[in-house]
Parts: sequence; C-alpha cells; structure tokens
Amino acid sequence: MSFILNLETSTKNCSVSIAKNGICLTSVEECSDEYSHSEKLHTFIRYAINISGIHIKDLKSICVSKGPGSYTSLRIGASTARGLCYALDIPLLSVDTLTAMIYKINIKKGFLIPMIHAKSDFFYTSLFNESKKKLNPIIIKKLDDDFFKYFLKDKKAYFIGNLPIKNRKFFLEKNEFLYKIPSAIDMSYISYKKFCEKKFNDIEKFVPFYL
Repeated sequence: MSFILNLETSTKNCSVSIAKNGICLTSVEECSDEYSHSEKLHTFIRYAINISGIHIKDLKSICVSKGPGSYTSLRIGASTARGLCYALDIPLLSVDTLTAMIYKINIKKGFLIPMIHAKSDFFYTSLFNESKKKLNPIIIKKLDDDFFKYFLKDKKAYFIGNLPIKNRKFFLEKNEFLYKIPSAIDMSYISYKKFCEKKFNDIEKFVPFYL
C-alpha cells in the first residue's frame, strides 16, 4: 500500500494531495491573488494528512512539481519536499507541471498544448500528441500569431492553461481552449507510476526546473 504526498506550487495555486496507489484520497488547495505558499503549504499538508486519516509516517514518498513556473514558489515546494523526505527517510519524486496538466485530458486526434502564464503575454509551454508523448522541449513563448505557426501543422490543437481572461479571446476562432490550473490532484497517478518504477530523484541534488 503506497501513500504518496503530492505538492504543486508552480503557480498561485497552493495545492496538496494524498494518493493511495495512484488514486487521490484527499486534497487541499487554494488559488490566491498572490503567491502564498510560504504561509499555507505546511498548513495544507497537515490538513490533508488529518483528513485522509493516515499518519505522516505512513507516507512512502513525496512528489513535488518541478516546474516550470514561479521561481520562488517552486523553491518553496522543493525545499518542503526535500525536508520531509530527509525527516521521514523516504524517496523524493518529481513531475513536470505541464505533463501533469494534460494527463487526464483525452483526445482522439490532434495536439495537447499546456500553458502556464509566466509574465505579460509570455507562457511556459510544450507540445504533446494524443498519446501524451512530449514532442517538444519546454519553452517560454509569446502569445501572438507566431505562437500558432510554431506549434500547429494543420492539426487541431487543444490548449490547456491558466491564461488571464484578456488572453483567452485569442483562441476563440482558432482552436479549443480549456482553463486549467496546475493541481496536486493531477499528480496522483503519475507519481505512483514513477514510484513503482523507482524513478526517484537525488534528494540532495534536486532543484526545480527553471527557464
């Protein structure tokens, strides 16, 4: 029986979940106007453990979102995960944020393009096919007409992300857009799969992915 604590801190959504064998048991999250992970993350972890009815020593691993995203917030998540792994003597896992965002979205044909708002009109993004295989490395790209030319090759695209309202109109006549914020809930199965495959990170050397 594998209980895994998942931490997602790449955006303004402070998100924690506890999963059992890849199935989310409970989650605690809050998306604020400001980055509040330093004040809320440890409190949310305690809430999640209490709600799930387990003891912290029942955890078999900690999985943290490794980015891309906010530099400071990712560091807070990584430091918390590393500290818990040291204290509990359990392995560390990590999942890239964009992969987790599209994992539960199923399409028959086309591209999946997750996006995380970076600043102004710039977004962290990558390209996945209908089988969830990553076709492009993670990049930072400006949202303009060249954005579509860069990714699309006469195939339908499904854009998924936390775009501000003013940017969503850009997609109305082009392709489908789904508003979604990164959440620890979406990490549940991926972290369990990595745990079973023993794809652990070096606790001492682990750093989030900064772009």
